[in-house]
Amino acid sequence: MVRDPVAVILVLAGIFDCLSGNPIHSLLLLTVGFALGRDAIVGRSSEAAPPAPAAPSLRFGPAGIALASAYVVVVGGFGRYSWPATVAVLCPAAGVLLIAWRGDLNQPAASRKLDPIGAIAWASVFVALAIWELTELLLQPSLRTDSYAHPTISVLTDPVLATHLGRSIVLSLWLALGWFLVQR
Repeated sequence: MVRDPVAVILVLAGIFDCLSGNPIHSLLLLTVGFALGRDAIVGRSSEAAPPAPAAPSLRFGPAGIALASAYVVVVGGFGRYSWPATVAVLCPAAGVLLIAWRGDLNQPAASRKLDPIGAIAWASVFVALAIWELTELLLQPSLRTDSYAHPTISVLTDPVLATHLGRSIVLSLWLALGWFLVQR
């Protein structure tokens, strides 16, 4: 699992989510982290399989925009941290995860190379945010008590996510980012 830093980060996030009293999110993070770690250690069986035929490009037309708009309006109305909200976010996230797990069928894996400078820049941003988040979490009065003197990312986003409109806007951005990443 050490070969895949994303897996390590997800497992650590799952552990700290569990310690702060969020077992459902912790279970999801740990499951994906261990699955990615297993893939990094054992390797994917699809690497030995013959290449799959190219998939058609995914398009997001007017019907998709209408469906996404209805989704964000309905799900944005659910209470924060409620079961309906958790399930409504889990379903599209699992769908996109399954699409991403299959890999990009339009481009062979060998031709997808990371720019080392870009990878280092993004890794630096994520490490800095992780260190800041962990520091603020450990400076709070307890792991389960929010503190505006030492705000974590979730404490900073609380005012935005407290309203139906705020949750709908964040869900829209989340869906757009997910769609962007699936298209890459």
